[in-house]
Order: sequence, then structure tokens, then C-alpha cells
Amino acid sequence: MPILRSLFVLMLLHSLSVLGQQDITVDRTMRIGLHRERTVKQVIVMPVKGNWWVVVDGERKGEVTSTDGLRIATVPGGLSARSLTLNLTAKRSIELVPRNGHGFFRLRLPDTKQAERTYPGSLRVVPAGGNLLLVNSVPLEAYTAGVVQAEAGKEHHQEYYKLQAVTCRTYALTNQRKHQPEGFELCDGVHCQVYHGRNRNDSIQMAVDATHSLVLVDADIRLIHATFHSNCGGETVNSEDLWGRSQTYLRATVDTFCIAAPHATWHKSMGRGEWIGYLQRKYGLRGDDSAQLHAVLNYEPQCRDLYLSNTWPLVPLKEVREDLKLKSTYFSVRTEGEKVVLEGRGFGHGVGLCQEGAMRMAKAGRSYTDILHHYYTSVHLVDLTTLDFFRDEPAGPGGPRAR
Repeated sequence: MPILRSLFVLMLLHSLSVLGQQDITVDRTMRIGLHRERTVKQVIVMPVKGNWWVVVDGERKGEVTSTDGLRIATVPGGLSARSLTLNLTAKRSIELVPRNGHGFFRLRLPDTKQAERTYPGSLRVVPAGGNLLLVNSVPLEAYTAGVVQAEAGKEHHQEYYKLQAVTCRTYALTNQRKHQPEGFELCDGVHCQVYHGRNRNDSIQMAVDATHSLVLVDADIRLIHATFHSNCGGETVNSEDLWGRSQTYLRATVDTFCIAAPHATWHKSMGRGEWIGYLQRKYGLRGDDSAQLHAVLNYEPQCRDLYLSNTWPLVPLKEVREDLKLKSTYFSVRTEGEKVVLEGRGFGHGVGLCQEGAMRMAKAGRSYTDILHHYYTSVHLVDLTTLDFFRDEPAGPGGPRAR
């Protein structure tokens, strides 16, 4: 079985060598829930160019142009939609779809100070408990470019944009059922991946095009959970140490590239009584036990720990980070008179790819494939269409497993 699996992997990897010699398209669309952190009662939608169909409850009822817009709002029993020439009502949904199959639209929330955003693809608006559910149906590659722009920012090395494109694309496909019961696949916030619409950065677009349809898979040819974070503080963490589930590709690794980056260190001060009181209330720390007090007031980890001071009572650092809104679980504790100072390293959960470490690796001349293999153990970079082809094949002994 190991031999068959190895041959299968080699066949997949061989297919990548001819990517530049053939026209491969990935006909995939992601459904993204927009502005889920807000209460939306009405929106104004304006095509960027061309004519767009207005589809009401599944039927075409008119069209709008780039010189017009559609104001959609909740009304008793459904939705209303108005433009310069249209006055429509719907019970279930209103959709705006470009007539030529692709395009961009501008979206404005008139009841908020949220800046107008431009999105690729189409928009579906559904009444949801007196509010509007906004779902952007966007081609996978356009979505990937938008996520990279929001997550990575500007003025980075091309190799960094390439690796971020691969991780964002892989993460999207691995988690595409995350919000399925709510009527879409992924949200546009940090709960999934940050997505603010159309990418306008030429360097990012070049990186997305250069890695078109490439994703990361594990040894069993399954899409990986391509998690990433801002800064690991010099050491990433095993997945089971944070989430309780071991993944063969999410292994702890040393990272010397991020330790001088902007988010490498942090600190937080609080009253000595506040710190001890928190530990007493939640974990039963004994205030009359000098050994316990010394352990939680003088803590200097030599590497990443799971528990504060590794002593009784057990205090999970993951919970401390959440409760006190700390930037990471990697910190020391010392006292200064009546104050307690937490001196921390890193920013984020610490699992998978360290963004600031990867940025500096790219600047140092490392290729995006080398950087990906540094943070993700024993993974393969494969073409998505090739992956689909082999998944359609019957799985024989030792062959690929269906998802």
C-alpha cells in the first residue's frame, strides 16, 4: 500500500511540471457571507460596468446598468428593490447577476459608516429574521486574490504573495462547509478569512495567477487545514497542543526569522491582586500557599508551555489568553512591586504558517515552496483539477481516499 500511495503522489506531482504548457481552468465558485458582524436592513448595489440581470425569486424581472443602482431593503413578508426604472418585491431572494457572466459590483451600507466596497461575481440577498443576508458568489481565484490583499497587505515579496495565495486557496476549500447551514460557505471576517472584495494589487494578482489552482494536500491526498497566524514568537506549536487534534502536517518548528518582526513581542501590566484574584476564582489558586504564589508570580518558560508554570493547579495558557485578551500563549510573568508584568512573544495561535517569519524568508531569497514546507510537514503541492481527476477514480487498495 505505501508503494501504491507513493506512485500516486508522484503522478500528481509530475502533472505539475506541465502546468505552464496547458490551459487549466478551475470552474469553482465560493459563496461568501458579507458583513455578518453587522445588522443590515438595506443595501445599495451598483454595477461597475455593463448590464446586470435582476432575478426575483428565481425569475428575471429586469436589469440595471452602471449608471443606475438598486436599493434593496427588508419589508414585511420579504424584500423590496428599487432603481430608477424598477420597483420590485420578493418573498425569498433578489439576485444581481452580470449578463456577460463576469463583472464587478459596488456595495454600500447606507445605514452605517462602512466604506463602499467593490466585489467580483454576483450578489444574492435573502431576508433573514428581519435583516438582510448578503451572499457574494465569487470565482475561487478572484476570491483568493481578495483574501490575500486583506490578509497579507501591500509591498511584500512576490514569493510571499505566492505562498499566501496557496494557503488561502487551500483553507477556503478545506473549510467551505463551515457556514453551510446559514446559507453560505465562508464569512468575510477573521472567523474564516478576511475578505473585503476585489483585489487591486497587481503584485498579488501576478502571484495568484502564478499559483493558479495549486493547493496543499497531506500524505493521503487530502486538503490540509492551512492555518496561519501573524507571529509565532520564534516557535510554532503542534495542533493538538491548542485544538486537541493531531494533524501530521501541523508540527511545531523553530522559526528564527520572525523574532525581530513588529509583532514578535508584547507586554501587559495589571495589579498583583487582579492577577492572583483571577487565578483564585477560576482555577482555585490558594492565596496562602507560598509555593503556588511564587510559581504564578515568577514564570519564565524556556519554550512554549501548555500550562502556566506547569504546576498545580493546572492553568491552561489557552484559556488565560482568551480571558485576558492576550496576543499569544507564549509569555513570562514577573512582579514589579504591586504590579504583575506579562512579557509575551508572538501574535496569534501559533499553529501552522507564521506570516512575519514567512515574509522575511521570502526577502532572504527562499522560494515559496521551500517556505511552505518549512511550516507544513510532509505536504504536497498539487493542482486542484488533477486532484479532482484522481478523486473521481475508484479507490483501490492503498489508493486515494474519497473525502
